[in-house]
Amino acid sequence: MTKPKVLQILSMYHEQGEIVLREGAEVVRTDRYDIPHLCELAKGVDGIVLRAPARITREVIDENPKLRVISGAGVGLDNIDVAYATAHGIPVLHAPSVNRVSTAEHAIALMLALGKSVVRLHGEMSRGNFASRSVIPTFELKGKKAGLIGFGQIAREAAKRLRFGFEMDVTAWVREKDQEKVRIAGELGVLLTTRIEDIFESGDYVSVHVPLNDRTRHLIDYRLLASMKPTAYFINTARGAVVNQTDLYAVLQEGRIAGAGLDVFDPEPPSSELPLLSLPNVIVTPHVGGTTVECNLITSTTVAANVIRALRGETPEYIGNPEVLGRR
Repeated sequence: MTKPKVLQILSMYHEQGEIVLREGAEVVRTDRYDIPHLCELAKGVDGIVLRAPARITREVIDENPKLRVISGAGVGLDNIDVAYATAHGIPVLHAPSVNRVSTAEHAIALMLALGKSVVRLHGEMSRGNFASRSVIPTFELKGKKAGLIGFGQIAREAAKRLRFGFEMDVTAWVREKDQEKVRIAGELGVLLTTRIEDIFESGDYVSVHVPLNDRTRHLIDYRLLASMKPTAYFINTARGAVVNQTDLYAVLQEGRIAGAGLDVFDPEPPSSELPLLSLPNVIVTPHVGGTTVECNLITSTTVAANVIRALRGETPEYIGNPEVLGRR
């Protein structure tokens, strides 16, 4: 039997995923992701698997009327025109929730690094300044207030660790309270609020855990950020565009908040000239929150198996637009 053909754009997060994909499909691999190049390669393939910063736009989709499936290489789908794919009956797949532990841990690691002044103290010690221990303050997480923007799988993993591991008071913002959220919040000892201002005004650490979509783009702006305590820290391991980066830079430069820990940017990769990168009260990492070795293995094999399942005509396990099932 002839194998279906899959266009793989950039590497998957773990080589084992690529092995699984090649076992079930003929793979065309490219590390170029400019749109004209992708339009050409998309012709004649049955499926596409891509990793950010590559994007699948309507132009790419239009090049292949017989395209049967598109899959991100991880959790997010903001680099795929899901609405256009849905309009054409194309399933869009991903691997949701598999990175929940690694991303939650990374958010907490940034909190600890900021509160304990790890980067500043390392810099002083590397210059032989042991006396910095008497000048640069450090703080405990215990008893502090953690504010979570969102209460999905990653936020819940973070809340569990912050509440029971560090004995913090945890509040999470949700647009609406439903029975499941209320139940889980009760089990974790988390207070829920539908007023986003509560999180920023009261939190010692504010951590973002919402996906990027039309409702969340630049959700966090100067008004919210400037309402934080001057001793508070801002953490973002979700998506860079959820925050207005110009506003974040302004409040940090003005000293309205103590600092920030950022794992995500808009766009990615960020320019080396991005002003946020030059601030001494900001810790940055290159979008690695959900890319631990353990998570990469699970993510890549899950994505590959899901794509092969869809190409065999079976119902995919993880799909971002389930409304298309049965339409083709």
